[in-house]
Amino acid sequence: MNDFHKDESKNEILKVQDLAFKYSDQIVFSGWEFKFNSGVTWLKGRNGSGKSTLLKLLAGALKPSIGDIEIMGIKLKVAPLQYQKQVFYCGPGPIVFDHLTPSEFFGFMRNLYPNCHENNLTQNISGFDLTNSLHIPLKTLSTGTQRKVWLAFALAAASKVTLLDEPFNALDSKSLVYFRTSLGNLSKDTSRLWIVASHEYLGDGILVTQTLEMTR
Repeated sequence: MNDFHKDESKNEILKVQDLAFKYSDQIVFSGWEFKFNSGVTWLKGRNGSGKSTLLKLLAGALKPSIGDIEIMGIKLKVAPLQYQKQVFYCGPGPIVFDHLTPSEFFGFMRNLYPNCHENNLTQNISGFDLTNSLHIPLKTLSTGTQRKVWLAFALAAASKVTLLDEPFNALDSKSLVYFRTSLGNLSKDTSRLWIVASHEYLGDGILVTQTLEMTR
């Protein structure tokens, strides 16, 4: 199911045991297990290999048929609300709350993630060149700008686990440099986990603790 390399010196943050999930009659995971260490895990694999499904399962957006998913001892099926407070998920598509402006979106997210680093968020707004878009409804902004809004908060949320599905999609060259630099700095934090699903190389400045390739 997967090939991986990991650095045993890092702290274990997230553990998956005996995971099973299927869409109708299509089995995606069966008896799947993995231990995610702190730092960045690069999740690789061809389209249809289960990368996005895995991230949604880890986020609690999909319910496994069987199996345990836990963050630092907090089990998803036992304490789902407590578990989900530890996770920030950034999907590959547009933001769901697209009726909000970026400013309103950030305010909404602050209530869900009260440990958000305000200084980092301010820096991210500037780094992604979002200042002039803060009061424009998200649904009227480009896909790339919506992506930058989502990533700006993801980089500042200070969640124990951050899940990023194809984060480079639709970003302009300046934003790509800013994102890679920011994630590179954050990747050195041994108390947090970033799982990045991407078909692209993450970048030389990002410390990758584990590389996990889905081979279904």
